[in-house]
Amino acid sequence: MKLLSIKLFNFRQFWGEVEIEFANFLGRSITVVHGNNGAGKTTLLNAFTWVLYGQHTGAFASPEQHINKRAIAETALNSRVDCWVEVVFEHNNNRYRARRSCYVEKTNSTDLQEQGGELALQINNKLVKPPELPEDKIGQVLPDSLHRYFFFDGERIDRMAKSENKSEIAKAIKTLLSVEVLDRAIHHLKEARRSLDKELAEIGDPETKRLVQAKNDLLAERTELEIKREALVIEMEDQKYLQTQTSAALRASDQIGQIQARRDDLKQQVEEIQAQLDRSEDKLRRTISARGYAVFLTDAIAQFRTLSDELRQRGELPAGIKQQFVEDLLEEESCICGTPLKAGTKPRKQVESWLDRSGIQDVEEAVIRMGGEVSSIERQIPEFWAEVEQEQASIENLRRHLSTLETQLDDIREQLKGSEDVNVQGMEQRLEQIENKIIELHREDENAARDINEIDAEVANLNKQIKDLKAKSKQQAQIKRQITAAEDAIVRIEEVRRRVDQKFREKLEEKVRKIFRQVSFKTQVPKLTENYELVLIETLMDGESVVAPSTGENQILSLSFIGSVIDRVRYWSKKYSLLGLADSSFPIVMDSPFGTLDENYRRQIARLIPTLADQLVVLATKTQWRGEVETEMAPYIGKEYVLVFNSAKPESQSELIELNGRTFPLVRQSPNEFEYTEVLEVDREADG
Repeated sequence: MKLLSIKLFNFRQFWGEVEIEFANFLGRSITVVHGNNGAGKTTLLNAFTWVLYGQHTGAFASPEQHINKRAIAETALNSRVDCWVEVVFEHNNNRYRARRSCYVEKTNSTDLQEQGGELALQINNKLVKPPELPEDKIGQVLPDSLHRYFFFDGERIDRMAKSENKSEIAKAIKTLLSVEVLDRAIHHLKEARRSLDKELAEIGDPETKRLVQAKNDLLAERTELEIKREALVIEMEDQKYLQTQTSAALRASDQIGQIQARRDDLKQQVEEIQAQLDRSEDKLRRTISARGYAVFLTDAIAQFRTLSDELRQRGELPAGIKQQFVEDLLEEESCICGTPLKAGTKPRKQVESWLDRSGIQDVEEAVIRMGGEVSSIERQIPEFWAEVEQEQASIENLRRHLSTLETQLDDIREQLKGSEDVNVQGMEQRLEQIENKIIELHREDENAARDINEIDAEVANLNKQIKDLKAKSKQQAQIKRQITAAEDAIVRIEEVRRRVDQKFREKLEEKVRKIFRQVSFKTQVPKLTENYELVLIETLMDGESVVAPSTGENQILSLSFIGSVIDRVRYWSKKYSLLGLADSSFPIVMDSPFGTLDENYRRQIARLIPTLADQLVVLATKTQWRGEVETEMAPYIGKEYVLVFNSAKPESQSELIELNGRTFPLVRQSPNEFEYTEVLEVDREADG
């Protein structure tokens, strides 16, 4: 997928038609778009996601409003105001032109509802028409579930590494690996298995019929639960979307925007503290599991010390002579002093008495060995208690901090619910209802998942009972063999799916670690769990421990993951993908990727990013771009633009940016009462 251009017509800040062409030259494949906050960088990012997928990023305020306000104001009553975004790109030697449009009919109403929003797609100038769907064609180029890793908000990138996104990541990886083909094969085999069960019940004895019927009843119940879970997931996604929209609306309110921003910050802190608390509790559990036994050995240690002391007091320790030496003397019937040791003589009896005492040599070795172990255990006990007390204190502090944050959130909620502004009050009440609904849906989903696991166990038991029944006819025996073959095929295909997933995850983790090491100066390494949860771990004496990454480290983790996904998309699409994709070129469009990073990380990431993608579009403010970022990325720039914000504010101050030896305006006074953004291209021909 190679981006060629994007056009916007009356889209948000962009009045009229503007166009940006993208660099795609070998060695100079970076396009940089400079702009202040509010000038339209996030709008450009969302122009891509809207036209291609009909979606918006989390930071996109009022996503239901696309049409430029100036265009609406300057249009006569009872006339139509159009808005569209068009993206042109190439893929597999085909040229795609995707356009999504919407419009409003301007009336006297203050509440103008946008209409349309459909996607139109041309491939090699030929319009995609039913029964083919434009969305399916776009999905064959870059699936919807993967697009967030190619078009993303850098200021919120750290959230990609967090555990709440693991289901999205797993879904994206499933699409990437094309394991839907394997899933379909498993589904068809299970359908065949059900048909064979039905045949078996028809010709079988009463016991067979009873078992098959019981199994079918359970499978029907399981199917209903699976349908319920799918509906719950969809409803949860809808509720989360409403939650995002309502929160964005509260942030956009002039009256309580700062309060909502404070709440968003508190919620993020709650998530981070909860993650730390989970890690501390897990570390405490692992410490108790690995070393807690020592505290129960104090009595045994005391008994060992008493026994060894008694042996020493009796002179049996240390052993002065070995048993084998005494046995050799008795066999030779001669003492080392030359005295004969004939049977029944007093000298022989005296030497024989050393056998009991000489045998203590083995005991001595055991005492020495155990003494070292016991001493080590004794040293571990105070260390264990110290570590437990430290972790418990940490957990208590985190719980207190969490309680304080939750109290502050409750205070904000009560403050907003009691707002004199009816709209604010209503939105806050709506937000509370949405959050409670999400909690309820999660609980229902967990209960359904538990019920499915119980049904699976019962079905497995019934299958065993059916298999153990003796066949009473050749036809019955044949059907049972076919059932066994179907079950065997299901197991084998599921194993293939598991191995494909495992291999991909291992390769993905390997790439994540390689990229992370290039940027981070710490010894911790990333790890991908089976659920594709990205965590940071360090190796300790008692094994691996999950550590809490900083916001900057979360950004680096997420960028490492994105780079790894792109690398694997390239590789898998060429080698393993059952979709048969041939084009292994993919772009990255990133908004504000360097905002919260320190100087060292900014330099390292600016050096790394050009190597991750075949084509890069960077949307950055002046402060995010200058310095080490500009130094590292400038050699790769092929196209460069400035978003000029025309401010209608009378006292607004102009702001300039210097690029390639020329000065460009970032903010200037609007020539009319409207605020809008223009696009200026920076001439880079003078840049060698």
